[in-house]
Amino acid sequence: MKTMFRKMIAVTAAALCVMSAGAQEVDVDELLRAMREMTVSQGNKDVMGKIRKGRNKIPFSLSARGETVVFQYKHNEAWQRFDVRIKDKNADLVLVTNGKAQVMAPAHYVKTIAGTDVCYEDLSLRFLYWKGGRLIEDNANSRIKGRDCYIVEVKNPKPSVGQFAWVRMWVDKENGTTWQVDGYGKDGKLKKRFTITAVQRLSDGTWFFKQMKLEVRNPKDPARTIALNYLEMDDLPGASK
Repeated sequence: MKTMFRKMIAVTAAALCVMSAGAQEVDVDELLRAMREMTVSQGNKDVMGKIRKGRNKIPFSLSARGETVVFQYKHNEAWQRFDVRIKDKNADLVLVTNGKAQVMAPAHYVKTIAGTDVCYEDLSLRFLYWKGGRLIEDNANSRIKGRDCYIVEVKNPKPSVGQFAWVRMWVDKENGTTWQVDGYGKDGKLKKRFTITAVQRLSDGTWFFKQMKLEVRNPKDPARTIALNYLEMDDLPGASK
């Protein structure tokens, strides 16, 4: 599984790097697929981390098992589990309790986890499984953290499900890192911003995030942040910052 993921990332990255400035034929769905694979590039080995809000720290892990990504988090001394089960056109979120699986009701997607502002949809990055994205024309806003990026915009195929009507993502043209994701509500206002603030480079040349900041915006004034949370990953073997 790990080998398959790394080949996928390498092929996609190579295809993006050889494109000329005048040939903007980027397969956005393929780009999103490579981004998904990067989040689980350690194969079936659990990747550990924590969700942090202030002094509240919630341990969590993720791992890939076939066409399923398994998320677990610890709350009140007990580990809770939910899965992302990947399908051809979408992905289901599934609660797993005492070994029994039950498809998560869409209303549960926005339920926050263990006293943080991070919900199930946030942790699973469900929007990476949406289809039919488009590229936004390159402009001054295409650079972030000094990096040239593709700006990808994807609409929610079922706007009534989940917190976002559409998302906009900044994807590094060179290494595929997703530096920023903006999630917009049905009212067209920015609801949440996900920002990669630190990365680690693996020994095989692929990248994995070290810290992601999640900002919750004021519904009345989206320019204001009203809550901060962080997803922080443990150091991976052989990784460098």
